[in-house]
Amino acid sequence: MSRADRLLFWPRLLFGALRAQAAYRGAFWLSIGAMVLNDGVWLVFWWLYFSRFPVVHGWHLTDVAALWAIGATAIGLTHGLLGNLPRLAQLIMQGELDVYLSLPKSALPHLLLSRVHVANLGDVLFGPAVFLLLLHPTLVRTALFLLAVVLAAAIFFGFTLVLQSLAFFLGRADLLAEQVSISMITFSTYPSPIFQGALRLLLFTLLPAGFIDVMPVSVLRAPDPSFIAEAAGFAVLLNLVALFTWRTGLRRYESGNLFQARM
Repeated sequence: MSRADRLLFWPRLLFGALRAQAAYRGAFWLSIGAMVLNDGVWLVFWWLYFSRFPVVHGWHLTDVAALWAIGATAIGLTHGLLGNLPRLAQLIMQGELDVYLSLPKSALPHLLLSRVHVANLGDVLFGPAVFLLLLHPTLVRTALFLLAVVLAAAIFFGFTLVLQSLAFFLGRADLLAEQVSISMITFSTYPSPIFQGALRLLLFTLLPAGFIDVMPVSVLRAPDPSFIAEAAGFAVLLNLVALFTWRTGLRRYESGNLFQARM
């Protein structure tokens, strides 16, 4: 296989997963529409809230709209296009990695790109739509929005991969991973100034939703190079830890963890 074919393999795999889901057109668009509606309801909630309290710790409605635009897009990219990412723990416990380990391609990207979670594709549509309709896009603001999405997606990806890889070491880690992921997403959709003290420290360490919470202000409204550098550094470090955890766990899986997971 030529180098060009190798480079095109992953987009083709993702496109094949999309086509497989789109074959059931009614269910496909219904799932996407339901997620867009769900996100829209939350945005309406915040609109009602800010109509009564116009400023909350320096945050305005446009900042919350930016937070949802960035967060929804990042979640859609990591949990939608990489459909197997939120269910890696389940696949590990059920011994369903075997088929990917036997293939000549890298197991992790092949595994992640071989399934699309349709509902989260609604997030991919919702986030950019909010940015275009409500946040007055310019060339510079669009570049900053894309930067914030990339940083948020990298953090979501690394954090989720670490959680899901715990199944290699803890066995039934799927429920734990699901609950912690839900907490991460929930905290990522609220204005950061409302979190103080020990909870704020937690949101910038063990549950790194704080980096995403701050992005509407520190990246989009008033770009802060020091915060951007810190967020990028944290994202890189988190993904290095995630890949190390995955590879270490994969060696355990290959050495007999599969039998334990099936018990």
